[in-house]
Amino acid sequence: MDRWLRTLLDDAYLSLTAKPGRTIAMVVGIVLGVASATAAVVIADTQQAQIDRQFDLQRSGHVVLAAEGEVSSGFPADQVAQLRALEPIEAAGELSVWQDSLHVTLNRWSAPVSVTLIGADAGGLNASGVTHLAGAPFAALDDLGRSRSIWLGQGIVEDLGLTQSSPLTIDVEGMPYTVAGTFTSASGFDYLNHSVVLGRRRAQQDFGGARSPRFLAKVRPGSAAAVGEHAVTALDPTHTIRLRDVTEPDGQILLGNVARDLRRIGLALGAFVGFVGMVAVANTLSMSVSQRSRELGLRAAMGWSRERIAALILAESAIAGALAALIGCTAGLLGAWIWCQMQGLELIIWPWLAPVVILAGTLSSLLGGLLPARRAASVSPMVALRS
Repeated sequence: MDRWLRTLLDDAYLSLTAKPGRTIAMVVGIVLGVASATAAVVIADTQQAQIDRQFDLQRSGHVVLAAEGEVSSGFPADQVAQLRALEPIEAAGELSVWQDSLHVTLNRWSAPVSVTLIGADAGGLNASGVTHLAGAPFAALDDLGRSRSIWLGQGIVEDLGLTQSSPLTIDVEGMPYTVAGTFTSASGFDYLNHSVVLGRRRAQQDFGGARSPRFLAKVRPGSAAAVGEHAVTALDPTHTIRLRDVTEPDGQILLGNVARDLRRIGLALGAFVGFVGMVAVANTLSMSVSQRSRELGLRAAMGWSRERIAALILAESAIAGALAALIGCTAGLLGAWIWCQMQGLELIIWPWLAPVVILAGTLSSLLGGLLPARRAASVSPMVALRS
């Protein structure tokens, strides 16, 4: 068997090198098919990684925990401090909705403005991404938590018509408060622009319990789910306040669907190009068989069996396919690398891509050589005698 195989491969090699132009034409067709398929798969994988990174920017950057029970004494300070020390957390603290509709006035003659009352600490305000505009910094919120000091959103400042010459006190439901500072809110927390913020202790003393006690954490994009799960356990280990994660979904299902669809497109394109290459091999080998009718007829006249002639054609296609697949895979990877360099992307390559592509190219060549091999095996010795 080993001798037969060596003889077959030697005959196939001699046949391929006897007509280098014909062999090169066949190899070029396979190279183009394999290179295109390889580049399509690699670019699809690389683009999928790029989409992953883009979706990272769209993932939730905040964790919002809501308590269904009463939080009369606030969230445990020790646990809050431990959470703030975690690497994915940039800022964290209370940002509770105390009441949805309160009336604020400058004086007894001014028109009332409806606002939302927020009970918070400095960590909660910082986690929401609000921007300090004027007055005392947010850190003073913890220090002035017992006093009647209040921070106003930019929308309320405009509604009240406050200016630098305006009085530093306003009335909230008839109770005077000192305006400690003003801020403007970031996207996603627009309601804070029309809110007044004061410390938890003063809010509880003047307005009773919070309507919606909430804990807010600003986190690294993509870590919201893990941080939320840990924070619920850390802040409410005995389930006393019935804390739950109400963070908005970050589109991971959509991300998975887009990534899978993109990869399917790449694989489908690669399979299509591979099919085109297989057809090219079949066409080239068919032409080769037609041109080699005299040679194949002589082999049959010399006693070669049909099986041996068919095996010769298949061996030629396998050798040419393996060589072309190796060259095509290298060319495809090089083309994908050049494209990624032009796009400023990091090349992503599946570790088993090269062996799989070379094997697939060889098998495609074998499949493409089946019909030509059958045709070659049917050549009659009389063809050689008539030539």
